[in-house]
Amino acid sequence: MLNKVKTWLNNYRLVKPGGRILAACSGGPDSLALVHILHRLKDEHGFSLAVAHVNHMLRPEAPGEAEFVEAFSTSLGLKCFVTAIDVSAYSKANKISSQEEAARLLRYQCLRRIAAAWGGAMIATGHHRDDQVETVLLNFLRGAGSGGLRGMKPLNGDVIRPLLAVSRPEIEAYCEEQGLQPRRDSSNFSTEYRRNRIRLELLPVLEKSYNPAIREAIWRLASLVGDEHDYICGEAAKLWGNVAKAGDCVVIESQGLAALPIALQRELIRQAIEKKRGSLTGISFEHVEKLLTMVLSGTVGSLLTLPGGYIARKTYTGLVVENGVLYPSKPVCTKKLKTVTVVIPGSTTIGSSTIVAELATALPLKKGKNSAAFDLEKLTLPLVVRSRAPGDRFRPAGLNGSKKLKNFFIDDKIPEAVRNFVPIVADQHEIIWVAGYRQSEHARITETTKKILQLTITKQEEF
Repeated sequence: MLNKVKTWLNNYRLVKPGGRILAACSGGPDSLALVHILHRLKDEHGFSLAVAHVNHMLRPEAPGEAEFVEAFSTSLGLKCFVTAIDVSAYSKANKISSQEEAARLLRYQCLRRIAAAWGGAMIATGHHRDDQVETVLLNFLRGAGSGGLRGMKPLNGDVIRPLLAVSRPEIEAYCEEQGLQPRRDSSNFSTEYRRNRIRLELLPVLEKSYNPAIREAIWRLASLVGDEHDYICGEAAKLWGNVAKAGDCVVIESQGLAALPIALQRELIRQAIEKKRGSLTGISFEHVEKLLTMVLSGTVGSLLTLPGGYIARKTYTGLVVENGVLYPSKPVCTKKLKTVTVVIPGSTTIGSSTIVAELATALPLKKGKNSAAFDLEKLTLPLVVRSRAPGDRFRPAGLNGSKKLKNFFIDDKIPEAVRNFVPIVADQHEIIWVAGYRQSEHARITETTKKILQLTITKQEEF
């Protein structure tokens, strides 16, 4: 087993000469073997080693486990950091229903604080091959994509997993051979936790009734999916600066996204969210699919609220992901677009948008919400483009009668915060186009139309 771990460390370059490793140790077989093996290898590989034990304060035997880990570390001449965290209190205060999840979050926060204080050490955990199998099954049952089916990485940021290539039986055998006497966590046998149910109930059924080598099959699946996932992530990362850009907000350009394979589209959406939020926690397949639909065919101004207080917003040319924590409470912007006369034919700039006017004698080729066509002879020139105004009414094409522009915005779910920035095109009598949304019934093209005016909005206004 020692040679297998050495090979794993070397293959994934998990340790470096002169580096520091903080081994997380609960006192169980996995973490005890981890500390013992790293202690045997530290001089050969030239790294410093310390131990950290986190007491979750959930079980009566927890104080004894802390004393055991500290004594074991001392016997090896290793420094040991022991910390207690009140998981129950944290769960209640932060409304986290799963104590298992709360414990994991607090444990890693604690380990990272210790690692930073001890010279910026890498954190080593005792996760092994069987943990990987359980993780993949757990993620599969949650409906995860390739990122979840690849399971845990040997190296993930500041966390290394030296035992990920060895199985639970191998670890148990190592402890016995080395005379190690690990403590046993009683909660590992409780079916209250889903991971335990997978280990104690589901996997034995799969092995007995479906495939005796199911663990090997799942391990192989994780490896294959992981390699493919890494490739797709790498290809998506190359698109930043072109199809997608990151700054105060993250922007994805619809036309460039539409030209990509669907796998890259989804990954680019996920990377956009991760760049802005810092993680993908709480982001589901449904979120990604809704965002894809929004960016490729959604209505300009439509919004999707994401977990963690962020929003995604459809613009004329793509999708913007931004911090939305303060968005609902922001006062409606009173700034308005300056009224400008439309140049016919030609280009007219209003704010950051550009409206192109073209004359034609045949039906226009351009279609979609970003274009509108009118019978030029039925318009009373000059046309102007401006922001909305109090009392504005509008006759949407296909609708009998008129409606208040305010009601049109509400019905089309155009956010209040952006309504002042929607270009309104009007002739000398009435509104003819809510640019990017709907044209008016006024001056519509008929069989008798001889001169056609085509208006196209070609550049987005960043609200």
